[in-house]
Amino acid sequence: MSRIDAVSGADAVRARVPAALAAYAETRATVLEAGIVDRSLKELCARYLAEEDEVVAHADDPARFDERERAALAWTHAIAWNSDLADAALWERLHACFTEPELVELGYAIAFSLGQQHWVATLGLTDG
Repeated sequence: MSRIDAVSGADAVRARVPAALAAYAETRATVLEAGIVDRSLKELCARYLAEEDEVVAHADDPARFDERERAALAWTHAIAWNSDLADAALWERLHACFTEPELVELGYAIAFSLGQQHWVATLGLTDG
């Protein structure tokens, strides 16, 4: 007999407003886990947002990350910490690596992940 999966702390908080839990589940399923941009790239950007040393220290390293990954990480930095970095050169780089629909999905995933990470931290939780 299988067990029922435990609910994460953040999901338990979201469940206090069932529509919020449903909206989060929809975004997680359709954007963060699925969608047109590879899930591993979105997860890499989320790791950058979490300031994971291995990602942050090597974000510009072509031996570690390909151009698409480095462009996504540069955009992640601009979205999270310095929107002035989203200049013409960055947009040219992004358009060389991504279609516009991919940019919409990736930007949404980055922004959503950033907000979720900050919100979960303010609740004192370690899971998202």
